[in-house]
Amino acid sequence: MNLGFFVPTSAGTPQNTKIYNFLNNSVEDLTSASVFFNDTGFNPVAPRFGMFDSADMWSFSGNLICTTIDNLRRAVSTVNNIKLAYLFSSSEDIERNLFDFVGIAQTYKVLVDNLVDYNTFYRLTGHKPVLVEDWSVDKLKEIFNG
Repeated sequence: MNLGFFVPTSAGTPQNTKIYNFLNNSVEDLTSASVFFNDTGFNPVAPRFGMFDSADMWSFSGNLICTTIDNLRRAVSTVNNIKLAYLFSSSEDIERNLFDFVGIAQTYKVLVDNLVDYNTFYRLTGHKPVLVEDWSVDKLKEIFNG
């Protein structure tokens, strides 16, 4: 399974640290593991996977999890063999993006990594996201292939 994450920055945010640790621990179970980012920054987690500027996403094919609405929009415009999913976080600007959330829920798989975000997304959109508290390659295969 080719798996990528599209994050706004390569810096050590709490969400990025969780993503980087998951990929580092799962790299042997994946055909390819990549992170695409818009801005660079320091992250104390040493990656065992590919780190690429978002301009290089044109060469990616596989399953891509976008962590922001803007990144999802950019990924949609990439004309590659990419299956997209959106990782919702209630830390995003909810009021500004409410209609976007509804559209995303109708078109893409929406993932959340905690119950608070699950309840928030469901309350806002009426759509139940996929709760992935314990990240695993098998769980993500099931999500992308189901």
